Amino acid sequence: MAKLLTAFLQPVAALWLVLILAALWELRRRCWRSAAGAATLAAGLYVIGATPLPASLLASLEQPYAAVQLPALPAADAVVMLGGMLTPSRRDVFGFQVDGAADRVITAIEATRQQKGRTLVLGGGVNRNVPNPGEGELLRRWIVAWNAAPVPVQVLGLCRDTRDEAERARKLADAQGWRRIVLVTSASHMRRAEGTFRRLGFEVVCLPCDFEGMTALENRRQFLSWVPGIRGFEQLERYLREVVAWRVYRWRDWL
Repeated sequence: MAKLLTAFLQPVAALWLVLILAALWELRRRCWRSAAGAATLAAGLYVIGATPLPASLLASLEQPYAAVQLPALPAADAVVMLGGMLTPSRRDVFGFQVDGAADRVITAIEATRQQKGRTLVLGGGVNRNVPNPGEGELLRRWIVAWNAAPVPVQVLGLCRDTRDEAERARKLADAQGWRRIVLVTSASHMRRAEGTFRRLGFEVVCLPCDFEGMTALENRRQFLSWVPGIRGFEQLERYLREVVAWRVYRWRDWL
C-alpha cells in the first residue's frame, strides 16, 4: 500500500488521478463531452506511462543489434564513442554527471581493453550554460586520471550532432590513416550513426550498448503497471527523436 501511495506522488500519476476524478465528476454532471475528453487524456497517460508500448517501440530500434558480441568483433584502427552521456556540472569531482547513456563509455573502454582498437576517440558536444571544455574533453580527463583505457585517448572537439561527429572523425581518420572503426553508441541510435559514418566512407564495426527498451521489457515484473510513471514518456521521446532524426538525415542526404 505504501508503494502505491508513493507512486501517486509522481507528477504523471497525480495528473492521471486528477483526470480520472474530473471524468467521474463530469459524468455525474452529465457533461458527456467533457467527461470523454478527460477520460481520453487519462487513457493516453496510462498507455504511455504504464504499458510496455513505449519500451516495445524503442526495442524495435535496438533489436537489429541485439546479437552483437564484443569478443567476436574484428579489430579496428580506432574505437569511436559518440557523445550524449553526460551533463557538465561545476560541483562534481570531474566536472560532469553521467546520464542514462553512460553505458557508452564503459563499453568503449572495455573494447580497448579487449584490443579492438589502437586509439579511443571521444565525441560529444558542450553545454554552453555551464563553462566547460566539452563532453569529450571532460571524459578524457577522467579516463586519463584513472588510467582506465590502455590506449591513447583523443577527442573530436565540440560537436553539434552525429553528422558533425562523423565529419570530425573523418578528418582525424584521414590524418591518421584509419579505415575501420568500432563505433560505440546507444543501440536505439546505432542505425542512424552507422549510416552517417558509412556515408562518409568509414568501414564501420557496430558495438551497441544502452539497450534501454529491451532491458525494460526483460525486467518488467508484470505486463501492466497500476500507476503511470515518467519512464514510458522518456522512452517514447527517445524513439520519436530517432524516427524524426532518421528522416531528417535522409532528407539532407547524410545517410
